[in-house]
Amino acid sequence: MRVKIDSAGRIVIPKEYRFEYNLRANTEANVLPLADGTGLGLFRLVPKCANCGTEKELSKYEGISLCPSCALKVLRAIER
Repeated sequence: MRVKIDSAGRIVIPKEYRFEYNLRANTEANVLPLADGTGLGLFRLVPKCANCGTEKELSKYEGISLCPSCALKVLRAIER
């Protein structure tokens, strides 16, 4: 699908792609050059627990995401 870059360097991601790849307002993503140098790739960031890698029920503290189980482990370690 062809899109144009506006004067501020922005593009509109077509609706069908936003829906298919779950890209909503305020979704965090990385824009990286493709290895072959032919363009850019857009990669949605999926939050994960910094300790175990799970993606469910995360809490964030100072930019670090933790699941309930790992947050409890951290609290227990601090209390020692």
